[in-house]
Parts: sequence; structure tokens; C-alpha cells
Amino acid sequence: MSAELPRDAEGREIPLDTKVLYGDGGTARNIVYWVFMTDSDLEKEWRNCWRAVTDAGRKLDPGLMYLTEPDSWEKLEEDLGKIANHQTEVVCPYCDREIKDCEGCKLEGYDCSCSHAFLKDVMARIRKLRGED
Repeated sequence: MSAELPRDAEGREIPLDTKVLYGDGGTARNIVYWVFMTDSDLEKEWRNCWRAVTDAGRKLDPGLMYLTEPDSWEKLEEDLGKIANHQTEVVCPYCDREIKDCEGCKLEGYDCSCSHAFLKDVMARIRKLRGED
């Protein structure tokens, strides 16, 4: 039997060198090590699955955690504030990028201008936060 890598709540593979996972509300949990549970007489539901062990000794189900901090209305507001409080008329600060540093930008994959890609991204985030995605 071979064990696949653990997956987070969004189905993304979690590398075993991951040091932090996030809960639903964005709470960070420090991961000390990983265990693969092959059998447990006391807890049958934990058979053949990964558990992340925190610095507090708790065993977390990675399928209920997030590899990256989940989005929130507060985070969206903070990201929009980066543009509102910036001197230039570009959307680069929204993506935490230097102006015109396009390589690796999260808006790079869109087939339109940065401004349109920015608006599409904000709209997608709003839909997801409202539970429509």
C-alpha cells in the first residue's frame, strides 16, 4: 500500500514539510510533524489517513485545514485598500507586486488588461465569500 500526500479542505496536496496550516477562521496552527495512521483500535475513523501534529500536541485532520490563509471580507477590504492608498493608478499593489513586475502575478493568467483582470478577481472573491462559488 502506498500513501498519497495529505490534501487540504480545497483538495490541494499538502507537502510534508509544511509548517503552518490554517483553520476556517484563518487561525494559524504550527505543524511539528506528520503521522500516517495505519490502524487505531480506539479511533476507527482514523485508519489509513494523515494527521498533522501541532506544537500543542493536537492531531488535526488536514482535510479540514487550509494550506493558505482563507479569504475573508476583511482580507478583501485590506487588499482593495492597497490600491486606494497608493499614489499610482495601477492595480499592482492589490497583488503585492512592484509596479509592472508581471512575472508570476496572480492576474497574469487572465486574457485581458490588468484593470479588467483585477475586477474579475474581486468579483470572483466576492462570489466565493458569499458562498456562490
